[in-house]
Amino acid sequence: MVLTRRWSVTSLTGLLAAGLMLVPVPAASADRVLQTFRADGFVFELAIAKCRKSECPIQVRLRRDKRVIHRVTLLVTASTQHAKAQAADWLWGADAGRKAWSAGEENYHVSTAARMLRIAPRTTALLVSQLSGYEHLKRNHVLLVPRAGKLLVAWETREGQGPAWSAAEILGSPESDRQEVAYFYGFSEPEEDVFERLDVTRLSWNAAVARMQESPLPAPTLPLYLLDLGTHDSAMQARQARAENNCLSSLWILDAGRFRAGADGKALIGTLYATRAAADQEARSVRSCSPGAIATIVTWVAAR
Repeated sequence: MVLTRRWSVTSLTGLLAAGLMLVPVPAASADRVLQTFRADGFVFELAIAKCRKSECPIQVRLRRDKRVIHRVTLLVTASTQHAKAQAADWLWGADAGRKAWSAGEENYHVSTAARMLRIAPRTTALLVSQLSGYEHLKRNHVLLVPRAGKLLVAWETREGQGPAWSAAEILGSPESDRQEVAYFYGFSEPEEDVFERLDVTRLSWNAAVARMQESPLPAPTLPLYLLDLGTHDSAMQARQARAENNCLSSLWILDAGRFRAGADGKALIGTLYATRAAADQEARSVRSCSPGAIATIVTWVAAR
């Protein structure tokens, strides 16, 4: 099933009869641990800390021998310690199927997904993504690495103003058994005659500087997979075609000249994936939703 584009919101709840918004004031309580990750003699904990007034900090804690030795507070706080598990999907902004923890409603809503990865033979990290907001959803991502008994912020980013979308996905490295991250960032230009933008960055561990090193994708050893739903003469025509078919609502209006010679100025309806399996799955989903759709997958190995 093709999901609605990134502007989906939670249902309207929590309004008083007079039309005023309820402001949650949580009761004070002990920290609530949502999820634990064990590796290399220590434990990562994703937790909602004790609430203070209307804010309950969401934290990643580093624990050893049942003792918390360091903690990092994430960008977006919760309004309550009551959180429920849900499955993240690609439009959410994290690896599909990973567990996310949702707390609060409407403008106070935040959902947090954490996943562990091995970025070097002896180095384990935690990648954490948050989705927050109501009418205008925003995402942020941070990668934390234990170093000398503390949690080092090895990489972080947040979406800017306007109709942006981002996702962080764990990948296997083609050169070794370590894991890397593919970071997707898209921006939907509001003008009808302008292409939308979707870029992908590779994040790999650089031990010399203790940071994640960024490099653009695709690369010869790590291609991307373009799901192509057809080319149109202009961005405006492509946008109209997408608007007329809800099965295409999650896709982008891209500059076709980025992907093939002789297509400068033309617009392509499609999206990018870091794995062939993910592209195949979305192609099947589009064909199931729209039986007449022609969905092709192109291996993209070098940017033009």
